[in-house]
Amino acid sequence: MKEESAVKNLAVGVEHWTMIGKENGRTYEIYVSNPKQPAPPSGYPVIYVLDGNAYFQLFKDAVKIQSVRSEKTGVTPAIVVGIGYPSEDHFSSEDRVYDFTLPALQQALPKRPDGSGWSKTGGADEFFCFIEEELKQKVEECFPIDKMKQTIFGHSLGGLFSLYTLFAKTEAFQTYFICSPSIWWNNEAVLEKEAQFIETLQHVENEIGVFLTVEGIGKDHMYRDAKALSERLLALKHSKLRLEFHGAEEENHASVVPTMLSRALRFISNQ
Repeated sequence: MKEESAVKNLAVGVEHWTMIGKENGRTYEIYVSNPKQPAPPSGYPVIYVLDGNAYFQLFKDAVKIQSVRSEKTGVTPAIVVGIGYPSEDHFSSEDRVYDFTLPALQQALPKRPDGSGWSKTGGADEFFCFIEEELKQKVEECFPIDKMKQTIFGHSLGGLFSLYTLFAKTEAFQTYFICSPSIWWNNEAVLEKEAQFIETLQHVENEIGVFLTVEGIGKDHMYRDAKALSERLLALKHSKLRLEFHGAEEENHASVVPTMLSRALRFISNQ
């Protein structure tokens, strides 16, 4: 039996768009929540949420509830954009494996938990183009937004995509909420872009915020890789990089997102 989609029944104040990427021809179900509060003169901040079928409602509710009293919670009103797929499942496995990854040979990847191989990989650049050139444009046409306060969130393979975007397309977003990134993917190939990111930091005009977190219960390499990355980036002591690392020692791969969300929202709101 398939899971009931977390966004099947739309709440008041939520818009739903079906979009087809011009470059990759893939179909996306987009969910957008608009704050009740009036937009500030600069426009609303925007949070783009990968795996929208699973996480849009979680983010929407957290922002809505906590932004009612921003002066108490430290969370400001924001537009939340969930990027999902035409699936009843919370996670559309084949879609996310393609969209969130760079090309990889099967022999460079571990077997999946059920012993099977991986579906088609390598769509990350096309997916980035969809977000940057199509989705952002539509959001900007429909809502007053602050282009200098845009965040992307990704978990697991979505965290890998968010990390790749940070390294290779640094100024596409001002804040990155990177949760349990699959740095191990394709023999840690994403780290080949780390030097490019460090070089880019020398030229960016505005601060880049990175909220990096990972669970402590599960595969040791996930924690080890994320912590090592945070230590390298913190060692830069760069004036244009604001980074927080949180090792959620008592959380697992599923619980780390809701557990760390409120802390991440405060970080995002402090742009």
